[in-house]
Amino acid sequence: MQPELHIWQPNYAAFDLSSDVLGGTVKHNQSWISLIGYCLATAFGAAIIFAIIVAGGSVALANHQTAIAEEVQNDNATSSSQISDTTPNDSSAAGQNSDQQSPPAPQPNSELESFSGFVTDSVCGARHKRRSNLAPEDCARACLRSGATYILVDGDRRYRLSGDQDSLSKLLGTRATITGTRKGQTISVSSAGPQT
Repeated sequence: MQPELHIWQPNYAAFDLSSDVLGGTVKHNQSWISLIGYCLATAFGAAIIFAIIVAGGSVALANHQTAIAEEVQNDNATSSSQISDTTPNDSSAAGQNSDQQSPPAPQPNSELESFSGFVTDSVCGARHKRRSNLAPEDCARACLRSGATYILVDGDRRYRLSGDQDSLSKLLGTRATITGTRKGQTISVSSAGPQT
C-alpha cells in the first residue's frame, strides 16, 4: 500500500476580502479624523507653550539688562561726583593763597611722577562684582563704553587718568606703573607700562 500524498494548495476563496469591504464592516473614517485632530491639537499646544517660554525669557533678559544699565549709570554718577568733590577743594585752596598776596609757590605736582596701581574704570573700581561672569578687563571695557573713565586704584586712593588712551586700554584690568603729572585727583598720563 502506498502512502497517500497530500499536497497543500491554498484556498484562494478564503483570502477574498471583497465580501468584507462590500459588506461595510470596516470603518476607517472615524480613526483618520480623530488622528488628524489629535496631531493638530498637539502641534498647536506645543507651539503655544514654546511661545510662552520664549516670551518669558525675552522679558526676563530685557529687565536684567535694563537693571544693569541703570546701575552702571547710577554708579558712574556717584563715582564722578566723588572724584570731582575733591578737585574743587584743591582749587579753592589755591584761590585762597592768591588772595593773600603771597608769592606764587612752585607747584610740586608739575614734575613727572610715577604712580603704581590697578588700571580700571570709574564705575567698578578694583572690584568687578557687578558682572561676575566677565574678566576684570572685559567688565572695565563694558563700563568704559557706558561712559566711565579710566582710573588708577592705589589702595584707598583713586586717580582719574587722562591722556594716552591707547596705553591705558592695553593695561586695562592689570597692575601698571603710570608716569605723568598729578593735579588734584587727575593724572595726565605721559607714559604707562606694566608694573614690574
